[in-house]
Amino acid sequence: MTPQYLYKVLSVEDWKESQGMESVKLAAADHDFIHLSTEDQLNRIVEKYWGNVPEYVVLKIDTTKILGKLVFEANPGGNNKYYHLYNGSIPLSAVVKSNTIKR
Repeated sequence: MTPQYLYKVLSVEDWKESQGMESVKLAAADHDFIHLSTEDQLNRIVEKYWGNVPEYVVLKIDTTKILGKLVFEANPGGNNKYYHLYNGSIPLSAVVKSNTIKR
């Protein structure tokens, strides 16, 4: 069963550029599919990919409002499963909460 909320970490710049747009602006890493995480996976994702970034944004997303095909699967070459959104987007209306984190 898909959780009601998933999380997306993105740059402060992408979040600022998203304001006034229909959907969240995403990085090139989200070209093939959009990487999402559960609340339990969030700290691991932040440490692995954002550990050296002084400021970033964490979005809490209502999964009932996202567009596309949501799949729970392992990353290529990996064993841990994550939620990936194919052929879709994250409408700004799906963002329940945004937190800017400064280290």
